[in-house]
Amino acid sequence: MKKQLKNAVYWVSLLMITGCANIGSPSGGPKDVTAPKLLSTNPKDGQTNVKPKTIVLTFNEAIQTIDLYRQLIVAPYTEATFKEKIKDGTLELEFTQPWEENTTYSLNFRNSIADVTEKNLAKSVVITFSTGSQLDSGRVSGTVKALYSATVPKDVNVLLYPTRDTAQIRNGRPLYVTTADSTGTFSFRNIKVGNYYIYALSETNNNLRYDNESELIAYASDSIVVQPAVEELTIILHTQDITPPRVITKRSFTNVYEVEYAEGLTNVQITSIEPTPSEARWTLTENGKTVRVYPVVAEEQKWLFLATDSASIQRTDTVTTRLSGKAAPRTIKNFEVLNGTAVKATDTLKLRFELPTKVINPAGAVTLVFDTTTTVTTTDAKQLRWNKNQTEATLLLPLQATRQISLSIDTTKIVPFIGAPYASATTKLQVIKKTNTGSLKVVTSTTEKNYTIQLLRENKVVREARNVKTVLWENLVPAKYQVRVLVDTNGNGKWDNGLLSQRRQPEPVILHPEIYEIRADWEIEMSPPLTF
Repeated sequence: MKKQLKNAVYWVSLLMITGCANIGSPSGGPKDVTAPKLLSTNPKDGQTNVKPKTIVLTFNEAIQTIDLYRQLIVAPYTEATFKEKIKDGTLELEFTQPWEENTTYSLNFRNSIADVTEKNLAKSVVITFSTGSQLDSGRVSGTVKALYSATVPKDVNVLLYPTRDTAQIRNGRPLYVTTADSTGTFSFRNIKVGNYYIYALSETNNNLRYDNESELIAYASDSIVVQPAVEELTIILHTQDITPPRVITKRSFTNVYEVEYAEGLTNVQITSIEPTPSEARWTLTENGKTVRVYPVVAEEQKWLFLATDSASIQRTDTVTTRLSGKAAPRTIKNFEVLNGTAVKATDTLKLRFELPTKVINPAGAVTLVFDTTTTVTTTDAKQLRWNKNQTEATLLLPLQATRQISLSIDTTKIVPFIGAPYASATTKLQVIKKTNTGSLKVVTSTTEKNYTIQLLRENKVVREARNVKTVLWENLVPAKYQVRVLVDTNGNGKWDNGLLSQRRQPEPVILHPEIYEIRADWEIEMSPPLTF
């Protein structure tokens, strides 16, 4: 009996200890993802005839502030400073200077208040009050959209500046700030009537200034007149490139001279500025950042580089080349067939070389063996059509095979512009009857005269067509594609981006929302037509 009683006491004690240990929040539970909720404020939102020395906000849980002195926007702007005090879910702000008479104030806390557990940010915490008998009646509402995407970035700030403020978004401080929601919708209320410039900004440093070209900016083409409301306003987020391309690195090899830029180029022109001009070829790498120069003369030579970036901004640099050091390795020892290893008998073969290439003698430069029995060679220079940089050749010979093709070049007749000859090699191609590619027919309905239709795969442009109502893109690799249209409104032959200094808007971009999944031996036709 004593033994049983002793055991009972032991187990009861153990349960009591365990129970005590479990007091508090259980570990391993679901993560807190709920933002703090504002329960009340003093003064109340919208209150009039009040000049509070202390502003109090009460939330439904314990909170903390994050960079409050920078995040809090008081509008109209005031030089007054404040002290903060936090106790559990209550935040008190004690201001050091009195408020102006007969003025409506708005306090936008932006991303400055979070819970203490997971730092979930309280959203849309804004308090408005007036030191006079009424609130300002001005209102502005609208939508922020992204130029190249159907979705809007998170936490886009929308800003209002009085037109008299010459500093504006680059160096000034906004009079009013709000944040667009996940759909891009925004609204200002209780602001002073008057004339404003409006902007939207998606940034990482959150300093409410447009000080980095990687930031997304939007703006109206002109000032807005708030008397008392502006509604259904739409502004388009986009990046702007106003900085000329800049050389950051130069590298010398025995077979090439490389010049690297800080951004991708769309074009580069190189001209010799020697008393006796020399000759050179050049290529751009796929990302457009590196120019590879192949000068005939290895010794020191001076060249004028005219580089153009994607915004058509140009810069001229004088570059001195000298081939020295080690040879740069080649990634393509011979050539590659851009069509792939499986082709149709109706295809036109395209060959790509890593280096600018020249044909010493077209006769027998390229050899094709069809089905191991029939041999055909080039006989004329017209059977090889080269691109501008002489790195790609279109082979204008009919394919007479039903099963396979052997393709080779004579490395004594097709040679690099400079450097060692290409390695000898034979490429085998399979001839397929049933295609392993698909096609997409794009149909448009538009009154626009100048535009470019683009086909995107993984956000990269793979095909383009200009000023056509219907286009059939064939031989598409099975994948997911999307259609985009760039409208050339001013008819200057290219799409123009926005320019803040002129308050110029980017020309229209239409991104078709549908994703087209191309499959082998399938043809998809866009329906209904893309209207713009």
